[in-house]
Amino acid sequence: MKRNAVVLSLLLAGCSFFSKSQSKFYALDRLPPSASPAATRGLPVAIDGVELPPGLDRREIVVRLANQQLQVRPNEQWSASLQPLVLHTLAFDLADRLPEGMVILPGASRPSGAVRAIDVVFEDVTAGPDTKVVLDARWIVRTSGQPDVTHHERISIDIPSLDSANIASGTSQALAALADRMAAGLR
Repeated sequence: MKRNAVVLSLLLAGCSFFSKSQSKFYALDRLPPSASPAATRGLPVAIDGVELPPGLDRREIVVRLANQQLQVRPNEQWSASLQPLVLHTLAFDLADRLPEGMVILPGASRPSGAVRAIDVVFEDVTAGPDTKVVLDARWIVRTSGQPDVTHHERISIDIPSLDSANIASGTSQALAALADRMAAGLR
């Protein structure tokens, strides 16, 4: 009798193992600038920090629903936590929009001398409930010996549906648009 129970338990465990749906992973893409890089002078810039709203810095893709609810998709995930993905994508997008060597990329050593530091605080960077990705962020430029300069950007990108692939594409487009605006604001 115990032997039958063990065999039945193993059979049920095996069935549940195979019935689990596999996770899908999504990345953010670097997108080319909307205009060619303009000649910009000044101190090099580095994105020092990116802050996401509570609950969004996670691996799972999150969709905003009606009535202030969020849908967390456990089987549809970013390739890493969202914060480092946003930081790297935004930094590389910004580097594509400014002259070569103007942006200190994440992980690179800082040159000696003064550097402009940028902090980006996102109020929102989600899709839904409408079929669009909304990015609402403040970015602050800090230069030693000068007052901080704060910018506010609200970007809305229409997407075909709230499918996770469309959300990843729309988020990439929104970050590229933010990089366009940051590059223009740094000139």
